[in-house]
Amino acid sequence: MIGDKLRAERERQYLTIQDIAKGTSIRAVYIENIEKGEYDKLPGTVYAKGFIRNYANFLKMDADAVVRQFMDENHPEEVAAAEEAKQQLAEAEEQSRTEAKAKLAAGSEYREQVSGSGNRQNTLLIALIVLLVGAGAYYLFAMEDSAPAKTANKTTVTQTAKAPAAKTPSAKEKSAEQEQPAAKKIEGVELVAKFTDKCWTQVVADGKTVYEGTIEPGKTETWKGKEKVVITAGNAGAVEMKVNGQDMGKAGDIGQVVEKTFTPDNAGQPASADKKDSKK
Repeated sequence: MIGDKLRAERERQYLTIQDIAKGTSIRAVYIENIEKGEYDKLPGTVYAKGFIRNYANFLKMDADAVVRQFMDENHPEEVAAAEEAKQQLAEAEEQSRTEAKAKLAAGSEYREQVSGSGNRQNTLLIALIVLLVGAGAYYLFAMEDSAPAKTANKTTVTQTAKAPAAKTPSAKEKSAEQEQPAAKKIEGVELVAKFTDKCWTQVVADGKTVYEGTIEPGKTETWKGKEKVVITAGNAGAVEMKVNGQDMGKAGDIGQVVEKTFTPDNAGQPASADKKDSKK
């Protein structure tokens, strides 16, 4: 069981549960639940994965392998569904590459045909030009031999056009030129999160997980979505947020697990937690 594996490694490094809690910002009670395999006492599967990954990283274990073992032991159906989706995606990509190669081959054959036709047309055009030049030269020589030279009087007329006077811009035009461009309106939802302490974080934009992991203090991250952005923080007091330029303050208190949802309709309003697990 993955809980036994984590506990054995912690004890091997002579660390206590309080040491893990302090180093990961995960509440001690959750660490105990993980080691005992009492995952139903955690806030949910998403939080459980985040806590286990954070715990494994702190112990310098292979976090991906540890999370994968947790999913195999407790959610095999999700693992099977993910593998099937991955296989379908690989097959679709292979089919797309095959179709693209076929189109490129067809395009190359068409270009060769067009190139050959163009070369034949160029040859005919050059031959026609040579014939026309020869005929013209013969006609000119014939005319010079049969007709007396004529001298034409030429009259050169020079016209000078007056340049239009430079237009003096009006006061309205000057005002328009000096006017600063309006600030660009943000479409959808733009979430900027600044982290003051270590925090496990998951971000879902328009239904797709765009980030999941532990962010170190001092980092600032930006995520965007057209319809919705959902952020889940395992240490809400360490996250300061701005949504579409609006300061939303901290996500919660130190040690709290908080989930917040932002849409274009509520992006400029004070953030309210959708789910919160208060620190006891």
